[in-house]
Amino acid sequence: MVNIFLVDAPAQWDSVVVELRGVEIEFVPSGREGQVESMFLPYEPGNKQVNVSLLVGGDILPISRREFQIGNITKATLRLGENNFLYQGERGYPLRLPNGQTDFSGDLSIRLEPGISYDVIIDFDLEKSIKTTQTNPLAFSFQPTLDIYSGIGLGTVQGSISPTTLQPAIYAIRDSDSLSTHMNASGTYVFRLEPGSYTLFIDPKDEAYVADTLLNVQVTEGQRTTADRVTLSRR
Repeated sequence: MVNIFLVDAPAQWDSVVVELRGVEIEFVPSGREGQVESMFLPYEPGNKQVNVSLLVGGDILPISRREFQIGNITKATLRLGENNFLYQGERGYPLRLPNGQTDFSGDLSIRLEPGISYDVIIDFDLEKSIKTTQTNPLAFSFQPTLDIYSGIGLGTVQGSISPTTLQPAIYAIRDSDSLSTHMNASGTYVFRLEPGSYTLFIDPKDEAYVADTLLNVQVTEGQRTTADRVTLSRR
């Protein structure tokens, strides 16, 4: 069984709603090396509009699940529709896909064995996907940026930040790579990461507060690490 999940690294805006059509999986059946097959797994609900900004603090969106024969998954492609919007206050702004592109892919390497359930996680990084192109009137560019990976071998980091009225960006940094997320209304954030040592950098996104850093946060396969609670200080 293969389960497809969407998680989010939301940005500074009130909400971002995307039209989610589904995910296409490319795989090579066992014994047919070189023969790539594709299967489209639609997002089944009739309402395809998904507020991805709500997927924080460990919340995830199940997109689809399907039985696959033994073989290797080599790629996953998230397919969006054209009705995508950013909301700030009571105002909505259309997010137009670049050059009409609707498919956004990532390579995978998952060997499917009988009797095992596998998770494919699509991390939609809104902080990197949406840029402000002008301020008056307000306008945005939209270039969906995804990390697509297997849930196998990952560990989890969970922490909390106050004050909860802020909307800080939290970055997990290892060597030259980084992932970002935000916290939910109670101040909780969650990362799913490969094992290793990470630096967590908290950017308050508010000039009245000082950024903070947690060093040497250890991630262990299959385990949850609780990071120290961070209280951001005023300048």
